[in-house]
Amino acid sequence: MSKKNTAQMQPTTNKKFFKKSAQSLQFYDASAMFIAQFVLQYMLQLILMILGFIIIADSLGVKMTDDDGYKLVTEKFSLFTASTGGIVLLTFLNESTMLLSPLAYCKVKSFNVFKGIGFKRKVNGGQIAMTLPTAITLLAGFMPIASLFVLLVQKTGYNYSGANIVVDSFPKLLLYLVFVSAIPAVCEEILHRGIIARSASKFSYFVGVILSSTLFAFMHGSPMQLVHQFFVGVVCSLVYYMSGSIWISALVHFFNNAITLISGYVIYLITGSTDLTLPWWAMLLLCIFGLCGLFFSLWGMYKISYAKRKKEDKELNVDVENELNGVIRVEKKKPLKIFNEKLAYLFTTPEQIAQKRAEEAKLQEQLGEYSEEKKEVFQSLQQEDDVDLKKKNHRGVIFSIVIVLAIWIINTIAGYTS
Repeated sequence: MSKKNTAQMQPTTNKKFFKKSAQSLQFYDASAMFIAQFVLQYMLQLILMILGFIIIADSLGVKMTDDDGYKLVTEKFSLFTASTGGIVLLTFLNESTMLLSPLAYCKVKSFNVFKGIGFKRKVNGGQIAMTLPTAITLLAGFMPIASLFVLLVQKTGYNYSGANIVVDSFPKLLLYLVFVSAIPAVCEEILHRGIIARSASKFSYFVGVILSSTLFAFMHGSPMQLVHQFFVGVVCSLVYYMSGSIWISALVHFFNNAITLISGYVIYLITGSTDLTLPWWAMLLLCIFGLCGLFFSLWGMYKISYAKRKKEDKELNVDVENELNGVIRVEKKKPLKIFNEKLAYLFTTPEQIAQKRAEEAKLQEQLGEYSEEKKEVFQSLQQEDDVDLKKKNHRGVIFSIVIVLAIWIINTIAGYTS
């Protein structure tokens, strides 16, 4: 078929031929929401700082134009942000942007990005029970590694100016369990797992784990929170893919935060201080036992989720696992391919498979009504769409990493100059 004839047919084909399936979440959607969340978060912080400076300057009766007045106002504002009220307010503002950004995207694009996030995915008692040991072993295994990294960073002259959360009373513990543990766990999981990891899984589930965890770690904006947050992201991504439920990953995230706060409070009650220094051998043993425990916790989560998923297939009399993996080959598969296939099976619901089948059947029915020439046009348009989609998703990856890395570098430089 000539290019001229193809070009003449394309406008008609685009408008009337082969209706497209419902819009699905792509990584360029996730990157737009991630970047918008960053912009919104820093805008709210700037507004809070300006209002705080004005209120403090007015209450002290000083002028911001004077060096002494500016220094005094800055010190007072720093004290406020490090206080309990300041930590709660800043946390609430920052975490709200994790929801405001997707909500704004839904409104602007008329596209429900929350559909398929895993709010309604059924979970069982076994999956819920495994969240606590997963969080405990996650902390035990990676906190010593993170502490060593922090020590090395501090040796280079880095000065951490972030708020140090001190839990020295029971009411404060309860307040922090809500605003520092529960709210961040839900909001951050919705954006970083439910939107970013879910969309990145279309590259592969391994890429989804690494990409979402990397963005999650650098999003915290400090070398002090880089290592542990990365591994929190890895574990939460894995349990999200295994269970298909955002609530399971949010529970692991919540327990990770809550255990840190509760242990800090217990240490304060026993020693009168929030600092607890362990000898190197104790840290090493904690790391070894923690990592071993984490392996078995994740393995337990996988086995429970796999048994639950097979039961769903049996109830519907389908074999989704083999359908997703294709024809069973005799040759040995690579571990990474097996990893992706297993997570794809657990993460994909029978309803999603049924919907995919219905869309494919409808498409085949439409194709059967048209000539070979129109089929060729459709295939050509589909290839163009696939190439364009791939480019947009790759640009989304680049923009997200560049922006979050740039802000992280700026914050890190500030830590060396302060």
